[in-house]
Amino acid sequence: MQKTRILLAEDHHVVRAAIASLLSKEADLEVVGELAEASRLVEAVGALKPEVLVLDAHMPGHKVIEAAREVHARHPEVGVLILSAYNRREYVLGMLGAGACGYVLKDDPPEALLAAVRAARAGRQWLSPRVTGLLMKSMADDERRVVEELTEREREVLRLMATGLRNERIADALDITEQTVKNHVRSIFGKLGVETRVEAVLYAISQGWVSPDAAASEGESA
Repeated sequence: MQKTRILLAEDHHVVRAAIASLLSKEADLEVVGELAEASRLVEAVGALKPEVLVLDAHMPGHKVIEAAREVHARHPEVGVLILSAYNRREYVLGMLGAGACGYVLKDDPPEALLAAVRAARAGRQWLSPRVTGLLMKSMADDERRVVEELTEREREVLRLMATGLRNERIADALDITEQTVKNHVRSIFGKLGVETRVEAVLYAISQGWVSPDAAASEGESA
């Protein structure tokens, strides 16, 4: 079995050791490196070539959002998974906007972290269920939002986004080019007033445009 290579960046030694132990017990996961601070993060990703980076949301001497953005820009093939004690909407969306593919709360069950790592390895997004609920409620309560009507094609793209498909696979499913999908996604973001795929899908669910059942893989992996 080919193991998923994981780089773990967490400044608290006890927490880092516990997470490394949890991950290493899984037959399909392997911790290939550990960091206690973020200044060497990009260098370590380049040297160790992990498939998933588990990144503490607060590390001394570095802005984690900027670190996540730089890792994503230089190594887009690496799934950046944020581990945090905070579930504020602005912070979650800031991390996702910086390129993170997942957001796990530190007091989530251990199984949540394992599911998130595997989702990141598969190229899917994953949010803590409590974060998902928070974002959906926040969006549903935002009466100031002015939303333009989506075209039928944009709704098709959004429905496929909700199942966790990336742009390349959406293009295949709709028999259009990947650039056309990117154009539709950009238009969807503009019309909904959102900045990330997760936010678009959650807003669509909150408005009844996408059924939670149809978006089950995004709810578990988004």
